[in-house]
This record gives sequence, C-alpha cells and structure tokens, in this order.
Amino acid sequence: MSIEKKPKWDISATISAGSKTYTLTMKYRKELEPRLQPNEADELKSNCAELEARRSGQTESLVVQKSKTLSQAEVNNQLRSIIGGVRNIVKNTKSVTPDLLKAFGVGEKMNNTINSSVAAGNIIINGYKSHTAWSNSAGILEADITEIQDLVAKLTKAEEGKGNAMFTRKSKTMDKNMLQRAVEDEVSKISALGQHVFRHKDPSIAKLFEELIPAASKVKPEVQPEAKTVKEVKEASLQS
Repeated sequence: MSIEKKPKWDISATISAGSKTYTLTMKYRKELEPRLQPNEADELKSNCAELEARRSGQTESLVVQKSKTLSQAEVNNQLRSIIGGVRNIVKNTKSVTPDLLKAFGVGEKMNNTINSSVAAGNIIINGYKSHTAWSNSAGILEADITEIQDLVAKLTKAEEGKGNAMFTRKSKTMDKNMLQRAVEDEVSKISALGQHVFRHKDPSIAKLFEELIPAASKVKPEVQPEAKTVKEVKEASLQS
C-alpha cells in the first residue's frame, strides 16, 4: 500500500517557490524544454494558482465564468465582422487580381469557430504585410490590421487557456496536501534540472535554480520515530 506523501514546506513557501520556478522555466525554456514533458510548466502554473486559491479561500463564481465565455464569443463576432469588411473592400476594388483575392482569403469559407476566425484573421494580416501599398490605396489602413491583430491575440490567449483548463480541473480533484506536494515535487525537479543544465554553462544561473528550494526555516521538520528500549528491541527480534 502506498503511503501518501505529506507537504515538505510551508504552504506560503511552496506557492512562492512554484511561482519563481515557473518564471525561471519560461525565461530559460529553450534550454529546459527538451527535458520537460509537454505542458509540464503549464501544469505547474495551474497547480500553483489552484493552491493559492485554496489557501485564500477564493473561488471563481459561475457568473464570472459565463461572462468570460460571452466575452470570448463577442470578440469572435467582432473579428468575423472586420474580416468580412476587409474582404469586401478587397473584392470590390477595381485593381484587384486573383492573386490579391487569394492573399486576403476572399472566397475562402469561414465558419463560426475560433480557429477558423483566427486563421482568416492571420491571412489578412499577412496579406496586408505583403501588399501594404495596394491595401492602402484600396482604403485598408494599418488601424484595421492592428484591430485584427488585437482580436486574434485575445482569441488565441483564450484558446490557450482552454488547453490549460485540463490541468486546473485535475488539480481541483486533488486533496490539498496532494496538490501542494505536486507543486513541491515539480519545483524540486526543475531546480535539479536547471542546476544540471547550467552547472558549466553559467554557474550564476545554476545558483538561481538551486535557490528555488525554500530555506531551512521554511521546511517542515520531519517527525522522528521514538527510540526503542532494549526490551522492545529484544521482543521485536524474537517475533521476527
């Protein structure tokens, strides 16, 4: 039977260490990513956020969750609207050519999904970059492209959030101690990896990874078993 591991550190120290670990991992992701599982850093971030929420007793209400969904749908509608407008300008400009129509995605089907809207938005962004002078002469301005870029960025971020939601859902099913220990184990792992990767390349960075582990004052003391008497030792040996 497996024994449940208890947290090693104070919860505040764990949350702080987890946050610092995620920041360092992102900063040096090029060097660390080959040694990590896909989305491992995202899982650490989600688990830290959930642990902090449980400590402070904060929970996101269903109303807030629904408002986020509505906001995302509204952003998607705005993006689809401006894409349709730009495509219409392109299509109705006298100097347009088949290559230009293709460059701006005119005639391509766009459904109501976020991925479809983002893809269509990126086509227009790239079309504008490749044919800026023609676009300006047709009445398509950089402000139109900036708006598309902003909307695409918002939707892309929302989709990434959905991808990370599985980690949040998983963390919410964990016991609080298990969740804290998961963060602590990940901090310990990445600390060791960072020290290994940078031990010769840049010892100062290796030191940063070493310092991710909380100071001794933040570590929970282990409970030591009581010493056995001579009589107890003899009785145990007779029973074995």
